[in-house]
This record gives sequence, structure tokens and C-alpha cells, in this order.
Amino acid sequence: MLKRRRASSPRSNASGPQRTCVQCGAVREKGGLLRIAGKPGAGWAPDPGGKLPGRGIYLCLVGECVDRFAARIRTPKGGARWKIGVAGGELSDRLAASRHGGR
Repeated sequence: MLKRRRASSPRSNASGPQRTCVQCGAVREKGGLLRIAGKPGAGWAPDPGGKLPGRGIYLCLVGECVDRFAARIRTPKGGARWKIGVAGGELSDRLAASRHGGR
């Protein structure tokens, strides 16, 4: 039996791809979020340009989402949740530095 595809309805007020912040759950345009790119076991890095290969994790640029996520991935449970592992501490430091005017 063939499955019928539903006709996709056009988005009335969306002008581009939408992504969800993994910290607060807000849905925003992709360009309005910070992307963290990487692969489990291969490393993760902030990707403000959205061009690096790999899986993307998205965070709000406003509010405390980046800081909260950075604190969350420092814990063993948080690092395991996002398959970041022990590299969570390093990524957390990079996020904090980029958020507070560092490199």
C-alpha cells in the first residue's frame, strides 16, 4: 500500500529555515541562533557562520541560553546527553570566551 504525502502548506510568516534552541525551546529563524557544529567523538565547535560540516546544535543568542548550555555540558550527564563527552569542558570554555569577547 502506498502512503499518500500530505500537501505541505506554505509558512505564512516564516521567511527562512526554522530551528529550535536546545536550551529554552524557542523556535527562531536559523540565522538568529548560534550553531554548534560537530560529530560525536570527532569534536564540537561554535559555528556562528553555519558553514561547518556535521550535526548542528542551536542556541539563542539573546538571554542566558549560551551560558546555561555551557554550564550544562560541563557535567558528565550533560556531556553524555549531547554526545560531547569529556570535550564538554573545552567546548564550554570556547563558548564562554566567544560570549564574553574572547577569541
